[in-house]
Amino acid sequence: MGFSLFRNTPNRYSLHAKLRGHSGGIFKLRPTEDGRLLASGGTDGTKVWDLKTMHELESPKSPVVRGASTAFVWIKREDDLSEALLYGTQNGYLVGWKEGKINARTMIARYCIHVVNPAEITDLAFDAPSNRLAVCHRGGVVQVYTVSADMTLQPIFTQQLNNFTPRAIAFGPMWGNERDIVVFGLYGGHVYTFRGNNGNTTGQTWNVGAHIGDIALDNRKNVLCMDDPSSGTNLYRLDDHTRVKRFPVPVTKQSRLRQVALLEECKFVVSGSDHGIVYVFDRRSGNIIEVLRVDTREWVQTVAVSALV
Repeated sequence: MGFSLFRNTPNRYSLHAKLRGHSGGIFKLRPTEDGRLLASGGTDGTKVWDLKTMHELESPKSPVVRGASTAFVWIKREDDLSEALLYGTQNGYLVGWKEGKINARTMIARYCIHVVNPAEITDLAFDAPSNRLAVCHRGGVVQVYTVSADMTLQPIFTQQLNNFTPRAIAFGPMWGNERDIVVFGLYGGHVYTFRGNNGNTTGQTWNVGAHIGDIALDNRKNVLCMDDPSSGTNLYRLDDHTRVKRFPVPVTKQSRLRQVALLEECKFVVSGSDHGIVYVFDRRSGNIIEVLRVDTREWVQTVAVSALV
């Protein structure tokens, strides 16, 4: 299986390339901030692509025992020009790769840690100013680490949330000298906020419907997008949790979680679908400005945005 890349040409998006290499379903796509590299993962593990050459980089194999790749985050420290990739798996492993050169550009394995057993890692988030990594697991566990220059993880805190299934995690608004860590539950619209180094929590319930899919967040613009698998994408103000707009996405087969993304400084909202289309909405008007057709026979659950080099 593979995926398509679309490039923004004057006034519209057009198909730029198709990358093929996965043998199973693709669950996540995550580009670097500068658009040089793209991580993709699913049932057959993780791959990293050079988006300038459109070729796959050499990288360690993903053993079957780890399970499918389910969550990604790129880490780039101010004191290191190379990129590091952390990804979580279905069987609770956290794996670290580092960009390097051995004859040609490659991804070098740094570690593989079994952080939870037996629960899927559902999401990862990284805050560059504080070098903090946040991890959430399907078993209701949230872990926070600091990431050192050599990618060593130092635990800060671990919290067990009872009767709660984390779906997504993000670094939110500032509280004191650090950003809050916001965890979104899969069911019931429940949200938890963690503060400080001891993991103090505030449980909150937002009026977001029965399920939360993927989220996309921009602290500078005070914008939060949430996927509602049954109806489309909802836009909220991050500070007071007020829903300001809904972007409907037709459901033609069955409700299923989709990734969402914010594009071009939050001007546009991007969502996949169950019928082979990627929808691009104008954030302010709510109008559909682009319909990117991938394959009408396929689910488009996975979307990501970046600048293409």
